[in-house]
Amino acid sequence: MKKKIWPMGIWTAIVIGLSGCGITMNQTEDNSVSLQREEAATESEDEGDVQDELTEPEREEKVHEESTESETERTSLDEDAADISKDTAENGQPEKNEPFENWQEAYQVFLDDWKQIEKYGDFSYLEMYFGDNYSFDKYFLCDIDKNGTPELFLYSTYMWLTAVFTYTDEPVFLLYDNIYGINPETNEVVINGHWHGAGGSGIDEWSAYMISGDMAEYSLYIDFIDTIEYGGGIRYSIYDRETEEYTHPQDDSTEYDALYAAHVETCIPAEEYFLYDLSDEGGFAHIQ
Repeated sequence: MKKKIWPMGIWTAIVIGLSGCGITMNQTEDNSVSLQREEAATESEDEGDVQDELTEPEREEKVHEESTESETERTSLDEDAADISKDTAENGQPEKNEPFENWQEAYQVFLDDWKQIEKYGDFSYLEMYFGDNYSFDKYFLCDIDKNGTPELFLYSTYMWLTAVFTYTDEPVFLLYDNIYGINPETNEVVINGHWHGAGGSGIDEWSAYMISGDMAEYSLYIDFIDTIEYGGGIRYSIYDRETEEYTHPQDDSTEYDALYAAHVETCIPAEEYFLYDLSDEGGFAHIQ
């Protein structure tokens, strides 16, 4: 029996000891909290005593100082908010462009710095594809749709591509391509072949965009591929503007020839337009 009672007695003593420690710790925490409350109350009373001891001018001066400190904090917060807004604008969220008074002012910005065109169109592929040769160095003006506002044709002697812009109350990007010419009868920019990627025959492949106001509407596509030497025939591709679908007549050039005569033969080749250097403002007085 003694062997069983002796361990139980030890365990009881340990439990009592731990309980006593717990009570002591709780009492210590309560004393600490009470002390903090007394100190806070004392500070409040001291502050009240100081306020009572101040004269009226001194109290007004103290209130003014506290008000000034509060205003300084608000100003600092306002400045921080302004800095955040500025950083946001500089990191992918551009501020709204200032409106231009007329097309001359808008186009002049591009002549001074052609990279400004990137604010109005996506040229990222050209920059990636051409690398250091990505640039525009020539231009001319032509009022394609005859609405009194000429379109700006920015040409690159390195890429052989032309970017076309018009103007409403700001510049409007219309298209870029290897332009063959301009058709004044149909108000179209005409393109021969395709400048990059897969496509049709190239030589007998024609497309066009009709310019109207601030829109460039895809208006023409014709092509034919001769496969007779491979045991086939001539396969035509015709774009129908009404249905926005392509037809493929076999060995019948009637529709192709008619569209070619109306859209391509009457077009003025781009090489007949006089190109101005971007540093030459003479093109503004020579709308072609």
